[in-house]
Amino acid sequence: MISQYDPASKRVSHHYAIERGQHLTIPDWQPVDSSRAEIVRTRKPFIINLDKILEVVKAGKMRVVPGTELPKTWLGVPMLVGNSVVGMVSLQNLDIENAFSQSDIDLLTTLTNSLSLSLENARLFNEKERLLKMLEEEMKIARRTQRSILPARMPHHAGYEFGSLITPARAVGGDFYDLIPIDDHRTCLVIGDVSDKGLPAALFMALTFSLLRAETEHSDDPRQILLNVNRYLRKMNASNMFVTLLYAVLDFKTGRMKYARAGHLPPIVLGSHGYVVPIERDLGQPLGLFADVSLDVQQVTIPHGGLAAMFSDGLTEATDALGQEFGVDRVRQELFLHRDEGAKTICRQLWAAVRAHSGDRPNQDDFAAVVVKRPIE
Repeated sequence: MISQYDPASKRVSHHYAIERGQHLTIPDWQPVDSSRAEIVRTRKPFIINLDKILEVVKAGKMRVVPGTELPKTWLGVPMLVGNSVVGMVSLQNLDIENAFSQSDIDLLTTLTNSLSLSLENARLFNEKERLLKMLEEEMKIARRTQRSILPARMPHHAGYEFGSLITPARAVGGDFYDLIPIDDHRTCLVIGDVSDKGLPAALFMALTFSLLRAETEHSDDPRQILLNVNRYLRKMNASNMFVTLLYAVLDFKTGRMKYARAGHLPPIVLGSHGYVVPIERDLGQPLGLFADVSLDVQQVTIPHGGLAAMFSDGLTEATDALGQEFGVDRVRQELFLHRDEGAKTICRQLWAAVRAHSGDRPNQDDFAAVVVKRPIE
């Protein structure tokens, strides 16, 4: 008989039992009898003969399964996981007392130890599979939730075309972008990159995303908005994470883009013939770490027939098999090559170039890109 023991209820369930070649079906959990209780107490084999069996049966300390015979000898050994008894394997001899020798006990103990290990491994495997499946479902929900807070559609404004693409390295990630309308002739362009990847980064990203949205309702000054977000992040940042941000306000009338940069990569702006528009650059520190954070505040105009690209370092820092990074120069080349294509297509071409550069290497970091085109009217 192979029996499972539940220490919380002190009951046993006989999962497998056979007597004289016939399988026995013993339903439900049963109170532990005195012999198995002794095995639990000592964590050692226990053997009992007919006289003692009759005594404990009469005292109600052992139950004879209906339809079975009373054994002359009963032997039980513990199924141990660590120091805990999780079950017992028992043998009985219906004809002979003292039927089991020490070698029989040793053999049964060895076999039971092997059985215990196999059952525990199976239990752990099943538990692992259950947890992995549950985690996978939760991460699917988290991915859908994270996707849902990103802009569902790009802005539509005469004289401009917008495109975006985001691909997390894991189910969820720390890269994000946003496009927040201010009024009829201005909109905010935001791209950010949280330190770390996966769920912790996604949670910090959601916090930053919400703060940016809230602050944009009260101000149209990129520098002041980032300073306010930094203050709140430092108050709520128990994990010492940080986020790099590029927050720009685009004026549709002039094409001027005024931005504040907090440790993020600066934008790349191309003119109508593909030349790179030079942009001043100052020190810009990430948000969430420093009380007196330094920000890089600049402005640049997207020329007619030109474009502006904002992206995360998942683009520039992607490496090939030799460890060579994709790099900013390669980004400029790809923007030049595809400058006549649509904004969405340019984002996809950047991602395709990164994947071709990385080869068979898995996606090493979150990837995000936002492209704004200003076609010639």
